[in-house]
Amino acid sequence: MSQWESLPTWLQNQVKQIERGSLSSLASLKSLNRSISSKQSSDHLRPYFQILIPLFFVHLDPRLVPHEITSDSAHSIMLAKVSIMGISCLCGENQGELRGAPQFRQKLSDAIHSHWSGVSAWVQFFYHNFLIPRDDPVARLHRIYSVTSQEAASTSIRFIYVASVLPGVVAHLYRTTPDIERIIMELWYLVTDIKREDCIVDPYLRHWRQDFNMLRAFMAHVVTSCVYYEPPSTPLPPLTSLIEAAGGRTPMVLAALKCLRFAGKGAAQRDRDAVKHDLDLSPLNTLSLTCKQTLIFMFATSQADPVICELFLTHSSIRTVLNTLAGIGTRPGTEPNLDPTNESFCQKTATKRAAMAIGHQYISFVLACSNNPIETACHALRCRLLEVLLRNCVFPSENRVHKSRWSDYDIRIFEQLGGALIYERVVRIASMSMQYIDSQRLYVHAMHDPTLWGSLLTFKEILSQRWRILSTLTPCTRPAYERTCGGPGCTSASTRLQQCAGCQTTKYCSKSCQRAAWSTVHRKHCSILKAGIGMAKAGRHLRASLPFIALIEAAEFDDDKWPGQRALRHKLATVQEENPADVHSLVLELDMTVLPIKHRIQPLRQCVGQFQDANWMRIIRGRQALQGNSILPMMTIITTIEGAKRRSLFSPRTALQLAFGWPPSKFTEEVPGIPRSVLFDYCTKVFAGCADEGDESKYDPKSTRKDLTLANGAAECPRIVGVEA
Repeated sequence: MSQWESLPTWLQNQVKQIERGSLSSLASLKSLNRSISSKQSSDHLRPYFQILIPLFFVHLDPRLVPHEITSDSAHSIMLAKVSIMGISCLCGENQGELRGAPQFRQKLSDAIHSHWSGVSAWVQFFYHNFLIPRDDPVARLHRIYSVTSQEAASTSIRFIYVASVLPGVVAHLYRTTPDIERIIMELWYLVTDIKREDCIVDPYLRHWRQDFNMLRAFMAHVVTSCVYYEPPSTPLPPLTSLIEAAGGRTPMVLAALKCLRFAGKGAAQRDRDAVKHDLDLSPLNTLSLTCKQTLIFMFATSQADPVICELFLTHSSIRTVLNTLAGIGTRPGTEPNLDPTNESFCQKTATKRAAMAIGHQYISFVLACSNNPIETACHALRCRLLEVLLRNCVFPSENRVHKSRWSDYDIRIFEQLGGALIYERVVRIASMSMQYIDSQRLYVHAMHDPTLWGSLLTFKEILSQRWRILSTLTPCTRPAYERTCGGPGCTSASTRLQQCAGCQTTKYCSKSCQRAAWSTVHRKHCSILKAGIGMAKAGRHLRASLPFIALIEAAEFDDDKWPGQRALRHKLATVQEENPADVHSLVLELDMTVLPIKHRIQPLRQCVGQFQDANWMRIIRGRQALQGNSILPMMTIITTIEGAKRRSLFSPRTALQLAFGWPPSKFTEEVPGIPRSVLFDYCTKVFAGCADEGDESKYDPKSTRKDLTLANGAAECPRIVGVEA
C-alpha cells in the first residue's frame, strides 16, 4: 500500500505530480504550500500533515545540488527552495509557532535527521550562491525566477529557526556541523546589518508578515540555541566552534550588541505607537522577542566564557541593556490609556515582560561576576539603573497572569547595590540618581508593586543614612594618613606619596621615611592594617573607603537609639546560653554586603578554618593560646573586595584606631577600662607571635572581668569582640 493512499484523491494527484519532478510539479508544490499556509485550507489538511512530511524531502537529495547556477539547474533550485519553504509552512505559522502534537514534531525531527545530508547541502548552496556579502547587506545578486538574496536569506532563516525548535536538532545537528554553524553566524550578521525593512515580494512568504524584525528574532533564537539548549540542566557546550564561525569573540559580541540596540529602539517606537493609537501589539512582541533572545545569548555566553563577559562590559553592554530596558519598559502612569489592572493588555505584553526579566538577570549577573564590581556598579548607576528598575515594576495584574514576579531579579539588584553602599563613590553616584528620581517623581511607578516598593524604601533609607555619614567626611575631618607622610616627625603632604606595599594604607614621601617608620611604629601597625582590609590585595575603592566604613561601623553601634541594639542583645543572650563554655570568647561578625547589615555571633573556636589565608590561621591560634578564659576582643567584618567575599580579623574602625587614633572621640566614644597602650601592645605581640607572659603590658583577663564590658560602642553588649581603644 502506497504511503499516499490514505490521502484524498485530489491530494493524491497533486502529490504524485510533485513526486515526478516535472515542470508542472513546481506549480503543484507552490499550490500545496499555499493551501498549508492558508488558515482556511490548513484546517482541512491538518489531519494529513504527518503523512505529507516525506513529500517535502523528495527534492532535497544531496545528489541534486548543482555545482553552479545555470539555466539547466534552475528548476532543481526552485524545487529545493519551495520544498524548504514547505517544511517551514508545514511546521509553523505567523510567528513560527510549531503546529501539531508532540508526535508530529518528533516525526518531523526524525525526518530532518534522516535527510540531514541533503538539507544541509542545500542550505549551504543557497548560502554560497544567493546570500549577500556582509559588507553589502542590501545588494541583490543572482535572479532566477523569484529567488533574490533576501528571499534566499528568508528561506534559510525560517527553515533553520523551525528546525532549531524541534527536539534534538540543535544539540545533534547544528553543533556537530561547523559549516552550518558558520552559516548561522553569517545569517545573524546579515539580518543585524540591514538598516531598513526590505519587503520580500514572494507571495508565498506574505503569511509570515514579511518583516526583517521577525528574521532577527528567529536568528537571535537560533544563535542562542547554539549555546544554550533546553533542558537548562544540560551543561553549556564549548564556544570554540561558534567563536571561530564568528571570526573571534569581539565580532560575536559586537553583533549581539548591535542586534539588541536595533530591537530596543524599534520596540520603544512600536510601544509608543501602540499606546497612542491602540495598534496591534504583534510587531512589538516580535521586537521584544529579539531583545529577549539576544539577552539570553549574552547571559549564556558570559556564563560560559569569562573573556566574553568582560568583552561585553568593555563594549558598554550595561548601557546597551539598560537603554533597551528603558525603551521597551513603557509603564502605566505616564500613559493614561494603560490600566495596571488590565489583564488582557498584560497577556499581550508577556514577551516584553520576559525580556525585561532576562535583562535584569543579566545586570545582576555582571554586578556579581565582574572583575571590577565597584566600577561596574557605578557605571550602571550612571546609566539610569535605578530609573529602569522603577519604571519596569511588576503590576498586580501581571502577578495574577504570570503567577510570579519574574524571579525577582530586580529585587536582587537592589540588594547587590545595597551591599556596595560601603564605598564612597557608589554612595555619591547613587545619591545623585536618587535625587533625579525624586525630582521626576519616578517612584510613583514602584507604588504599584509592593515587593519593589519595600526594597526601594529600604535602599533609600540606608542610602540616606550613608550619605549623612559621608557628609561628615570633609577635608578637615578625614584621617591625616591619607594626605601626609607616615614617617616619624615628617609633615610632608605631597601628592606623590607612595603607599606601603604591605598594608596599602600608610604613605611615605621617601624611602628614608619608610625605613624610619618601620623601625619605630609601622612594624606593629602594618599587620593590623593589613588585617583590616582582609589580608588581600585591596582595590583602590576599598582603600579610599576605609574611613567611611569605620564611620558606618561606629554609627551602627554607638547610637543607643539604633533599632538593632535590642535584637543584638537578644542574640547575644541566646548565643551565651547555647555556648556556656565560650561565654567570654564570642566573635561578632558583620556582613556589610547586604541591607540591612546582618550580625552573627559565634564562638571564637568556630572561626578557625573560615579564613583563607594561612597567616590568619596562625593569628587565630596565637590569640586562642594567649587568651585562655579572657574576654579577648576580636571582630570580623565581611566586605566585598574585587567580587569575592573576604573576612578581616580587625574591623576597619578597630585597625584605624589602633594605628592612627582615628576616628577621634567626637565620632566614637572611648571604650573605658582598657588603656590604649595595653590593647595596642597586646594585639601587636599577638601578630608578632611573641607575647610573653612576664611582660608588663600583658593583657590581664581577671582585672577586666571585674566590672568591664567590652563592646563596639554599645555598653550593654558585653564580651562581643570589636573593641575600639
